[in-house]
Amino acid sequence: MNVRQFYIEINGSYEDALKIMMNDFFIAKMITKFMTNNSCEQMISLYEQKDYRALFAAAHTLKGVTGNLSLTPLFELACTITEATRNSDDANLDQEIAELEETYNLIKEKYLRYIAPN
Repeated sequence: MNVRQFYIEINGSYEDALKIMMNDFFIAKMITKFMTNNSCEQMISLYEQKDYRALFAAAHTLKGVTGNLSLTPLFELACTITEATRNSDDANLDQEIAELEETYNLIKEKYLRYIAPN
């Protein structure tokens, strides 16, 4: 397990995560919970279904979780999607949703490499 290297490669903030969670074991545990909850896949599905109200709620939740975990690239996308769907029933988020999927897949790849239990 190399939590620090994981954060370096995803452009997250290991120091911020460490301030909140105090040690690598707990950080890894919380990231594992996040990686198994399918929240990004749900957001993509909600966008495809044009369920912007549910997408707003999911993005807002993702913003909180990724902020606490200091997964900065996902946090920034969650902020963008939250604001775009806050008051809009016709959000045009093709680029942001594509970036969400790409960023999540990169983080998943790094998670599997550096943190995932064997």
